[in-house]
Amino acid sequence: MRRYNIQVSVPSSGRYEIIKDNLTPTGIQEEDYWNECFSWEDLKVIVPCMRSFRWKLMISPIEEDDVAGKIHLFPFTYGVNHEVQMIKISDIKLIMTRDMGLINSPKHSYHPFGY
Repeated sequence: MRRYNIQVSVPSSGRYEIIKDNLTPTGIQEEDYWNECFSWEDLKVIVPCMRSFRWKLMISPIEEDDVAGKIHLFPFTYGVNHEVQMIKISDIKLIMTRDMGLINSPKHSYHPFGY
């Protein structure tokens, strides 16, 4: 069986990882990752809607044998340094998340600026 990961590029907002809401987490990393990926039936429903929003999609297939050691951003961080949004498309709850990185602040140094 094959499932899919989705990344979207939202105009004027940036790139997001899309995760299917896992209503019954097991605590086993591989099973939870697999349940957060999208089936072909899910894609047939949500992709046309996302395209109507003018989002650019990158869909990558994943096999069940390839999930060892993989984790999505949201379950790993629960929003720490990440932007997280919940959306619902055709009765499918989706989590949009992206890494915000470190806060843009001046770099500190032992040397004053210009020396």
